[in-house]
Amino acid sequence: MTRYVAERLSGAKIAIIGGGAIGAALAYRLAQAGASVTLVERAYPGSGTTGRSFAWINGFRKFPREYHQLNARGIREHTSLRDELGGDWLHTDGGLFWITDDDADAVAALHQSVRQMRDWGYRVDRVAPDVVVHELEPDLTIGAEQVSEIYVCPNEGWIETVRMAQALIRAAMERYGARVVRSSVASLPRSGAGVGGVGLADGTEIAADVVVNASGPEAASVAALAGVALPVRRQPGVLFVTEPAPVSLRHVVRSPGCNLRPDGGGRVMIQREAFDTRLTDPPDRLVAEALASEALDHASRLAKGLAGIRVEAVRVGVRPMPRDGHPIVGFEPRVPGLYEILTHSGITLCAVLARLVTEELCGGSVPELEPYRPERFVVG
Repeated sequence: MTRYVAERLSGAKIAIIGGGAIGAALAYRLAQAGASVTLVERAYPGSGTTGRSFAWINGFRKFPREYHQLNARGIREHTSLRDELGGDWLHTDGGLFWITDDDADAVAALHQSVRQMRDWGYRVDRVAPDVVVHELEPDLTIGAEQVSEIYVCPNEGWIETVRMAQALIRAAMERYGARVVRSSVASLPRSGAGVGGVGLADGTEIAADVVVNASGPEAASVAALAGVALPVRRQPGVLFVTEPAPVSLRHVVRSPGCNLRPDGGGRVMIQREAFDTRLTDPPDRLVAEALASEALDHASRLAKGLAGIRVEAVRVGVRPMPRDGHPIVGFEPRVPGLYEILTHSGITLCAVLARLVTEELCGGSVPELEPYRPERFVVG
């Protein structure tokens, strides 16, 4: 970022609503660029969807091309961010993906996806199952009679999301003078035709030149305070974390039965996407907890060491899902001063979106964001 561009943001008052991955990364980058940043978070950094995410960073099978490229750059930006802050929350040991041979249509679709990813310059390696179980993940059991090929994306991985969010906000405060206010948002006070700040639950107001709505699954509720109907739905999800288990897992694993990844301290995180359809919004925690034994059953077929292990934590969260599945990023065309930023891929994209949005607010041209503008949903 050139000095000239950065100076255009110097002293600008920006209020960010939401201290998840996106809000935290944006607070850091905007404060670094010279803005006067106030982050409004009702609990603690990463306390919402960010802390209840599978947190897989990836670009595999992301379409169309510009969206794939944004996700692939997102992984690279995470590496830069980690190195810049000296963090250790990023784990890029790779991802494994396979489909059983008896699902011919799914296998054909997978082959087409792999060809497309490779054509776009994304590394995807084909590995035999015996190589995976003998060299890459010896604690997995993969039936060679059912699976003839496994694909490895060596640059993918996962993130310790709450630690990352906390580190970003701490750096924004200590290095660049950002301010954090712990409160719920009650209003978006008007200034002329647009918004001029954030009204808090206790009645106080924070004046701002730009208000950034980075509140994840609450984004529609926040936008409604300004009279805007965001085309986004809330998508519940559930994750299960085991107690420390005799399973040494390095990769993110995406299999037909369930998805697995390490979760630190010998724990394993289990995700089964079919479970998400059983949840209502708001999620019923009792329903989610009742799925724990079934999740362990599926996971122990893949990792035998999980047999007899208990689920230590059930994490229930809600992701924001824009109507067309792609991010919404940009100034709200109907309300000056309000900037929307939300996506269901917030963990993968938070670092790159923070970089690009900061460049835009500094006055730069950012063509990478053009496909995701809120205007695409505005009729007339």
